[in-house]
Amino acid sequence: MILASAFEVFSKNGYLNSSMAEIARGAEMTVPGITNHFPTKAQLLEEVLKERDLDANNHLLGRHGADLLRGVLNIVSRDEAEDNLTQLFAILSAEASVADHPAHQYFTQRYEVVLENVTRGFAEAAKEGQLRTGVDPEAAAQFLIALSDGLQLQRLYRVGKHSQTELMRTFLDNQLIDAP
Repeated sequence: MILASAFEVFSKNGYLNSSMAEIARGAEMTVPGITNHFPTKAQLLEEVLKERDLDANNHLLGRHGADLLRGVLNIVSRDEAEDNLTQLFAILSAEASVADHPAHQYFTQRYEVVLENVTRGFAEAAKEGQLRTGVDPEAAAQFLIALSDGLQLQRLYRVGKHSQTELMRTFLDNQLIDAP
């Protein structure tokens, strides 16, 4: 109940404009009741982000090569169905670009891990003969991540007629011989 309320408040207000009092109201608790479980707002934010990542990691568990990239599309589809999830990520990732933000280290590490995993997916696809000649796995991974982040923002503004999943699938079709 606490994490659900924190998720709602953070996805609407971001971290900086959220208060423990508002989160407590949403959880039908008192602030001392919340701080008994999560002593600081920063710790609560960390738990909300961990929960989001746990679900995403489940989509990629045990996948390799082009199949790993298909798993990324599954995550994109999930995110498209939940505007709050996308909004949470968009607001917090922008806020956390400032070095003293409590989630700065989290987002820095998250982008490094995502880039490493997607690069690995493209590299494994290349070894399996599924990547088009001349495609650099690391560059393709950076393009895919940038495309995903940009399309998420466009979707929040309701810009464009094509879905994020559809456009990312098209990108992968152009990179892979055995497209997902």
